Amino acid sequence: MKKVVNGLLAVGIAVSLVACSSYSKYKPGTYSATSKGHSSEVKVTAEFSKNKIEKVTVDASGETASIGQAAVEQLVKNILSKQSGEFDGVTGATETSDAVRRALKASINQASVKDGVYKAIANSFSVTGQMKGEVTIANGRIKDVKISEESDSTTGQWFEQAKTKFIPRLLENQSLATDSVTGATTSSGAIRSIVSSAIEQAGGKSDEWYTPVEKKKDTVKLEGYDVVVVGLGGSGILSYASAADNGAKVFGFDAAAQIGGNSASVYGPMALNSKNLAKKYNGGKDYISTDEVYQTWLKYVGTDKKADVIKEAVEQSGTALDYYMDKYDFSFDGMGGLVGSFVVPTWTKLWTVYTADKANKKWYTFGPDHTFQFTHALEKAKAKNEKNDYKLELSAKELLKDNKGNVTGVKAVSYDGTTYEIYGKSVILATGGFLGNEEMLKETYGSSIRPIGDTVNKGSGIKMGQSVGGATYAMKTLPMVHVSQVPNIIRDNSLTADQKAILSAIATTLDGKQIDETGKVLGKADKSGTENSELTVGIVYTPGFHFYNVYSQEEIDAIKTKGLSEKTAKVSIFGLGQGGKVPMANTPIKDIDKIIEVAMNTNNAWKGTASELAKKLNMKEEELVKSLGDKDKNYYLFESVAYSYGTVGGLDVNKNMNVLRKDGSPIVNLFAVGQDSEGVANKDGEAYTPWGGQAQSWTFVSGKIAGEQAAKLAK
Repeated sequence: MKKVVNGLLAVGIAVSLVACSSYSKYKPGTYSATSKGHSSEVKVTAEFSKNKIEKVTVDASGETASIGQAAVEQLVKNILSKQSGEFDGVTGATETSDAVRRALKASINQASVKDGVYKAIANSFSVTGQMKGEVTIANGRIKDVKISEESDSTTGQWFEQAKTKFIPRLLENQSLATDSVTGATTSSGAIRSIVSSAIEQAGGKSDEWYTPVEKKKDTVKLEGYDVVVVGLGGSGILSYASAADNGAKVFGFDAAAQIGGNSASVYGPMALNSKNLAKKYNGGKDYISTDEVYQTWLKYVGTDKKADVIKEAVEQSGTALDYYMDKYDFSFDGMGGLVGSFVVPTWTKLWTVYTADKANKKWYTFGPDHTFQFTHALEKAKAKNEKNDYKLELSAKELLKDNKGNVTGVKAVSYDGTTYEIYGKSVILATGGFLGNEEMLKETYGSSIRPIGDTVNKGSGIKMGQSVGGATYAMKTLPMVHVSQVPNIIRDNSLTADQKAILSAIATTLDGKQIDETGKVLGKADKSGTENSELTVGIVYTPGFHFYNVYSQEEIDAIKTKGLSEKTAKVSIFGLGQGGKVPMANTPIKDIDKIIEVAMNTNNAWKGTASELAKKLNMKEEELVKSLGDKDKNYYLFESVAYSYGTVGGLDVNKNMNVLRKDGSPIVNLFAVGQDSEGVANKDGEAYTPWGGQAQSWTFVSGKIAGEQAAKLAK
């Protein structure tokens, strides 16, 4: 029997003062919303006057007659009595009660906002500007969201995913609780902030628009694969392509909404004696001594424990690129890349650059737009077997095992809640390290680090490998740091672009006195962070990956009247520059006081005596007094922090990319590639091998080998 209940609250003779006032709580009208109950969609229709819910109809005809349907009459009474979405549920009918509650809240939201087009601004991922948008509200619903201005898309491909996926989902759900698009979390969050602001402008309460979004609960089994690839960044795609080329049936997936990962926004890989590049740019001749690179590499890591793996990294650097160029149409421009080697001046041709998309010739902050190359390779590999497939927005949760503990596949969950059990003869872990996992960062390094790379990388591959007995190697290799900048990048217009550049120069310069997070002066001759050598950005060696530049009032006054030093005036912030220019040395900075004021308001700088600063920054007062030199004078401390592109340490692997146990034995059908295993070519406590493009080269080498070996195992 269909159960539809109407409820009408009688209007008494007495009229409340609120009703008599000009205040209007709701936009009068009738509004409806639905929500998933125990076994069906439950529909709530509510009729509103200016200040009251006058009538409620609940259609729970698809719910269990003796439980859900039977609860409807009491639920309606509770709603009209409470006049709120926070009414009492009915015992025994929890799921139906919750569905009615969600649907009523959605109806209240519709009645609470006024129609119109509202403009808002929010900070987002870009460091050069804010995101601006227009939100249309009609008939009590979010009708449209348009982004009128943004610069996120100058830093990478991710904004487009937020635009094309997050906005439609938010409109469909009519909820600010809509999940951010994985990989485009910051852009999604900025859009959410813009919509939240619009709701407030329209007279609503944005915190009431977080109606829970229902998730699916079904499970899908995918069986019959030879190789399952977890992660479709560079190393994952290259593994997929190699396995498919060697006859394997392959399934790949990624947590992000876009393929490519960090590999989508880099300059290019190290390429030692690529035959294709040598033919095109060097008359067909080899252009570097691979043995010299190999010996230098062994000396750098200080052990021959992984000599066979490093030899593969060296000898296949060029041949792996040639393989993918020949088989999958990858393309690179020139030899020498951005720069030569950071270590050996004579290694001028070991680095190459991805060919940019010829359609738009676009360059992002950290490299050319070349995602089309990875997309083409993935689609070409998929076409090699009708069984081959891949899926995005699917997050790995655990390895599947048989009753003997052998790896049989991967369990993963889609953004929509669907669980997938994917079975294969081999699994390749390519999840990109752990830059996005603050807990793992602190456990490994003692502190977190600010990211510029892909924070989708939560260390899931490393954890899954460990769950079946896999060991790690050189986990404490220092993260990939190419940039230092202020900790809290100023995205609004409180400073001009040039003023922001001046602040960055003052904070990050190595010309002056630097102190670490304890208050101790950093030395010049050690790996303290003040020695910005060609080897690496020195800040990776400082405690907590940051330091403070110290200025006295006299030094600030000198900057105002005389300008910056030669060294400070030459500071350039790679990648995270904000579009401004630092004035030439000895040019007075008359507006330095304003720059300092904004820096202090944004927690990029601090002013005070040693005692005051020690309390503010949790430093050791005695050490700070000693470092500053005068316990009574005021000083300014400007903070400089490291920004990391990714982590390096990962699972221990052999030269076949098999994950190894602590006893050195291989887990024969489990492989790890890219940043999930790059530690084997590095050393704890040191910066990752600084040849130039080496990390990207490892994606090609490890991907090619793992794909080959996994396919071979399947046969």
